[in-house]
Amino acid sequence: MLARGSLRLPALANPSSLWILSPTKDGQVPGYRRVYTAAGEVYPPSLQGKVARSFSELPGNWRTGWLNLFHFWQEGGFHNVHNIMIHKFQKFGPIYREKLGLYQSVNIINPEDAATLFKSEGNYPERFMVPPWVAYRDFRNKPYGVLLKKGEAWRSDRLILNKEVLSLQVIDCFVPLLNEVGEDFVKRVRVQIEKSGRGRWTADLTNELFRFALESVCNVLYGARLGLLQDLIDPEAQKFIDAVTLMFHTTSPMLYIPPSLLCRINSKTWRDHVESWDVIFRHADKCIQNIYRELRLDRKSTKEYTGILSSLLVQDKLPIDDIKANVTEMMAGGVDTTSMTLQWAMYELARTPVVQEQLREEIFAARQAAQGDMLKMLKAIRLLKAVIKETLRLHPVAVTLQRYTTQEIILQDYFIPAKMLENFKIETKRGVDIGTKFDLILIPDKPICLTLRTLDSQP
Repeated sequence: MLARGSLRLPALANPSSLWILSPTKDGQVPGYRRVYTAAGEVYPPSLQGKVARSFSELPGNWRTGWLNLFHFWQEGGFHNVHNIMIHKFQKFGPIYREKLGLYQSVNIINPEDAATLFKSEGNYPERFMVPPWVAYRDFRNKPYGVLLKKGEAWRSDRLILNKEVLSLQVIDCFVPLLNEVGEDFVKRVRVQIEKSGRGRWTADLTNELFRFALESVCNVLYGARLGLLQDLIDPEAQKFIDAVTLMFHTTSPMLYIPPSLLCRINSKTWRDHVESWDVIFRHADKCIQNIYRELRLDRKSTKEYTGILSSLLVQDKLPIDDIKANVTEMMAGGVDTTSMTLQWAMYELARTPVVQEQLREEIFAARQAAQGDMLKMLKAIRLLKAVIKETLRLHPVAVTLQRYTTQEIILQDYFIPAKMLENFKIETKRGVDIGTKFDLILIPDKPICLTLRTLDSQP
């Protein structure tokens, strides 16, 4: 993926190999840097005295950044980055260095190397910051949310949001909001089947599942329905859908082409990106105003759970602008990842009807035993959880996991300096006839047409 440009690496001024020597009594080697493989841990004694090859010896194409970017574009890299990475791992081995344009990175694939990297990051992991999202916030002078913050600011927001988003107690509060949308989606499917007059509905569900995911995520975040599962969508809601879609579409090219350059030349990609985020933030403003109005009019009880935004506003632990930033970033990170996972899950279940029937039987049995208690029902359908986990194993939405090294480490006997972006490739084995392409996340490279039918209809 990407890394920051204009790196100054004084430790690499001498191209010769770095030797790891035994430390003195105070733990310091005279004339040498202390080198780590995990937080607070000196390189293992078993490797002391061995050679750590210099950063400049890393294999890969990293000397001609702009030429590499041109070849990357020629190879369809914007949508084929995952397959290009697999080819390069086959060519260079389990670690390679890369430079595309101004961005520099080190790519690793072995789980052991990833473990070393994660152990070294400490309390403040530094993740990849999506350049166009950062550029928009700087351009509009808006605060960063938890996806873009780092250091103590990230940790502070994350601790607050953990209680509002990830705790078991609050997750239970999401169920009624999600169930409401889920029931409407099932009704929509039944209507489409009835309209066909054939007892079945065959379609590419990409758009339908995107609308379902956006409706679900927004209901949990904002506590408000958008009406996206209706045939006739409110113009304002449609404008919001279009803005979210455009935001994702314009993000991908700016992962490789500096947003500052596109901003300077006032390119259409940059203008569209700014306009889409403007609409998304205005939607958040509108939701905040509606919640405050409802609370002033006592239409909403403070004991009634009405979504993450409302809960954060009532608790008043974050400034309003920070709340808005966090909610919009959670929305951006939760929509297409949800819809694509659902689409792949339905595709795999369609290919394995035995598992599909077992899952249906489990859900029916759990539903009957729960007697209307949705939380009890969800805890009983273990096969459904297994289906989702297996789907994510076979079809991960992300191409890589990214971290900036927070201290010097050694991977595969190569010295890696601090502040270098590391990509951990998510490797997957799958024997499916639908491929993937990269469009901010991994998506099918061709439409997946599924047939939905009622149980009493004939094939």
